[in-house]
Amino acid sequence: MWAIAVALLLPSCASGDTKADPAEANTTTASPDEARYATAGPYDVGYTTLRMDGRAVDVWYPADDAAVVGEPEATYDQRAPLPADLTSFVPDEFNTSVTMEAYADVPGSTEGPFPVVLYSHGAGAPRMASSGLLAGIASWGFVVVSADYAERGVVTQLPGQAPATLDPPRDRQLMLASLDLVTEENDRSASVLHDAVDDTRVAAVGHSAGATTAFDALDDTRVGVAVGWAPAAPSTPPAEKPTMVIGAADDPAVTPELLADTYASLSAPKRRVEIGPAGHNSFTDLCVVTRAGGGMVGFAIENDLVPKNLAKLLLSGCEESALPAEEFWPVAQHFTVAELRTSLGIDATPVGLGAGITRAFPGVAVTYRQQQ
Repeated sequence: MWAIAVALLLPSCASGDTKADPAEANTTTASPDEARYATAGPYDVGYTTLRMDGRAVDVWYPADDAAVVGEPEATYDQRAPLPADLTSFVPDEFNTSVTMEAYADVPGSTEGPFPVVLYSHGAGAPRMASSGLLAGIASWGFVVVSADYAERGVVTQLPGQAPATLDPPRDRQLMLASLDLVTEENDRSASVLHDAVDDTRVAAVGHSAGATTAFDALDDTRVGVAVGWAPAAPSTPPAEKPTMVIGAADDPAVTPELLADTYASLSAPKRRVEIGPAGHNSFTDLCVVTRAGGGMVGFAIENDLVPKNLAKLLLSGCEESALPAEEFWPVAQHFTVAELRTSLGIDATPVGLGAGITRAFPGVAVTYRQQQ
């Protein structure tokens, strides 16, 4: 039950405090063993929420540098993904505010258009579940689009609500509709995304059940690459396009064995990354406050609102033995951005995807393999 578990206090740690030089971002002089994309990219990040047939769609995008000067960073609280009639479910003491490395509704950078990343959250999660990682990806020059997959999202985890349903064709259609949405915004002169969206270079990324959506979207001609975080498998054999799977070594749901099976089912070119010690929710914002004292996870477990097996999954990646977000997110961000830039032709030769990249993260165990 992700919904009642997400008491977050997200520090500015996903990408670090030092931004890359824009002039260097499009070069390929970096070593194949350099973790270039583990830090903040060259762009400040904007954050806006669009509507699509009554459904919320969050977008992180490269922002105009001058527009963010003096602006506060964007925030959301635990009631933000809930409809008005359900916000009372979150007690005031657990309605923690999350601060992102992004600025609300500022104009987009004039250096675009930028490639698009379509994101699908996991089952029981809100659309902003991985805001730390998504803002970091956007800082490297991507428009990141995260629709609310409401039929399997956060509201389905609340008492008295319809249970989550997994419907891969429905979710694939929704992901592609979110691409149409930002493409329309690109043409709308009053939009913060005006002239910012390059719909000829599109990637799909998903966490857990959302990875199925990302892999399934590969059969659309516009989508060129898919990355799965702690991924569920594709629902059907995906199109033969580049893929990457990133898993957590101690994930009780997507175990290293299951990650290996999913990797084996994919066509080359493909890459597989395993990061440890880490768990299923290391990819999300969830563990930040959980590690600091329990937050809504503690509330849910103490009040028997989740069964023990689900509580174990919620806490996966939040244990004291697991990497803190400050150490996990940069690794996941680097591999994701490096794959996207390589597969979408931004980097003429791969950067940070050589065999020696496993040694670039001191104190973090990284297993990496690839097949071209």
